[in-house]
Amino acid sequence: TPLSPHANAYTRVSAALTMATIASANVAPQRAALRATKAIAPSRAAFVAKPQRAKRGINVQARAGLYFADDVEYIQQIGAEYPDKGIANWEEGRCLFSEHGYNVLDIRCADELDVIGNFPRDQAGATEHRGTNWFHHIPIINAQYRYDSEAGKKLMKNQEPNRAFLDQVMAKFPDKNTRIIISCSDGRNRAIQALEALDEAGYVNIVGLRGGYNMWNRTWDAKLRRRNLPGNFEEEWQHGADGCGVHATGASFQNQDAFQYADWKDETEWINWR
Repeated sequence: TPLSPHANAYTRVSAALTMATIASANVAPQRAALRATKAIAPSRAAFVAKPQRAKRGINVQARAGLYFADDVEYIQQIGAEYPDKGIANWEEGRCLFSEHGYNVLDIRCADELDVIGNFPRDQAGATEHRGTNWFHHIPIINAQYRYDSEAGKKLMKNQEPNRAFLDQVMAKFPDKNTRIIISCSDGRNRAIQALEALDEAGYVNIVGLRGGYNMWNRTWDAKLRRRNLPGNFEEEWQHGADGCGVHATGASFQNQDAFQYADWKDETEWINWR
């Protein structure tokens, strides 16, 4: 059923999550409640489609559902769909960030940034981004990465809600019309809590990031270039550099980062912020 044009951000997000639950998680419609959902699973179309290096020009089929700065039609489409669509995957999120002025609000705890990784910190070094909007960090739940003897490994422990979260967000973004993408580790728990909180606080242009930082980091490097993975790398002989193969200076080896990622889903059971 089409949403009313007067539907608020929470209603739009709820609808997007419910539809994603039915389509991606194969959950019966009557069980698709917002807080209980594991709905923000990767978009199959965007995940399956892999960028391919064409001998001459770009393989058009490989671009389907992917963000490229010269794809005017895709950029316009994404701009028209959000924020009403509610939840953006890592391709759509990058488009919103680089083309439509959305800030990214990282709500993970500080230890996650230190241990797992962070969004780009050097705005001048992110050569593929032209806007003045940027990444911001305000944790919704604080935790410490500590060894758990029972589990036999390090886990996120000593979780505590950041009671000042909403005040800090409002201090950072006093204009309730600010365009904001909300990201946690995988988009399945804390991002939903933050979307609820910001919607209740009156923010109207808020979008959740499906797959969170984990899927963003699989796709974009620190300079916001597309990573060449997954896939098999080939020797690049005609690059005009000072040697042969991908190791030659100038052979674009810097973003040929073939390594295995862990499961994109965060195994931590995060507490409720409220």
